[in-house]
Amino acid sequence: MFSLSNPVLRKIFVDGFYRTHAGMLVFVFVILISYCLFINTLGTVMPDQIDFWQFFFTISLVSNPLIMVFYLVASSLYAYKSLKYVLTQLVLPQQEFLYYSFTSSSKKQQFLYWFMVLAYIFIPVWCYTLYAIIIGIVFGYYLISIGILLFQLLLIIAVACIILKENNRLVEANKPTWLIRISRQWNKPVFLLYSFQVFNRSKLAYLLTKLLSWVLISSVFMLFSDIKDNSKLLMLITSCIVVAHIVLIYQERTFNDRYLSFLPNFPFSKVRVFFSFCLNYLILLLPEICWMTTRFGLITSFELAAFAFSAILLFRSLLLLNGIQVKGFLIGVFGLFLLFYVCIMFGLGLVLIPINMIVAWGVFRRNYLNDNYIGV
Repeated sequence: MFSLSNPVLRKIFVDGFYRTHAGMLVFVFVILISYCLFINTLGTVMPDQIDFWQFFFTISLVSNPLIMVFYLVASSLYAYKSLKYVLTQLVLPQQEFLYYSFTSSSKKQQFLYWFMVLAYIFIPVWCYTLYAIIIGIVFGYYLISIGILLFQLLLIIAVACIILKENNRLVEANKPTWLIRISRQWNKPVFLLYSFQVFNRSKLAYLLTKLLSWVLISSVFMLFSDIKDNSKLLMLITSCIVVAHIVLIYQERTFNDRYLSFLPNFPFSKVRVFFSFCLNYLILLLPEICWMTTRFGLITSFELAAFAFSAILLFRSLLLLNGIQVKGFLIGVFGLFLLFYVCIMFGLGLVLIPINMIVAWGVFRRNYLNDNYIGV
């Protein structure tokens, strides 16, 4: 059965993995070839040292423990991507025959199948590892060279064991997430459903948004540390926080179009609809609001929060404009951000709050029932 199964596995998993990650593999290959083999040194190099400098990166890999650690981490990431790809393919309906055919074999045979699949997937990594081992042996570095190879073998064995375990697990219905289990009995306001969507299915986007938000906060503190007026600096930071959340703002519009398209049929006034969606951003911006409150006081944090919500409402209203796409939305957001920056530098930050609200309300009121405002 091994001779029959191995080509099937190679076609499904190995060929599919290389097709999916071809761009990444070609990019890394070109970088290694162009940098590690054809690098030109700066200055004069003795002829007998040219070979050493051309292979400097590879020699460092087998001689420097720190570079070796980075390479092992990269190998682990490659193994993780391999594992994720294989597990993703296993749950597809067209691959269900693998569950019924391969589980009829012994665990030892199944392990050998998956080990061979991963060995094929690891061919690019092993090629460079063997190349590094040869260079290391030539230059007298033996221990680290063998250690790298053994580590990658252990990675393949570990990933094969995980796949073996997952493939032999009984097929179960999808279990609800912890958030759904906890909130199942709650009465959820319709205007807060997007927040549940974010914490249930868009956790990575939310975490990346928070990371970007804190990076922008730190960057503004460092770049504009010479600004004497603390209110201008805080307004600028708040603008950056709002801009960091534009992905969530756009995804909210998409969510509303797909799952809350019935909302205009409810007896909700436009004013209620306009302001009620702020509840989502009250929850999503809770870490930043708590940070402002604890560090700058209640009054200042209230002013900053009012400015943030006015800017968010304005950005949301941009999505109602007829025919606007992602590119146009981003151009509008960054254009408004530059306008905010100029106004804040002239001390007009608080004046922007009512202006943003009026403009946002005008755009919303005019385009709320426009069925062609966004192409999703």
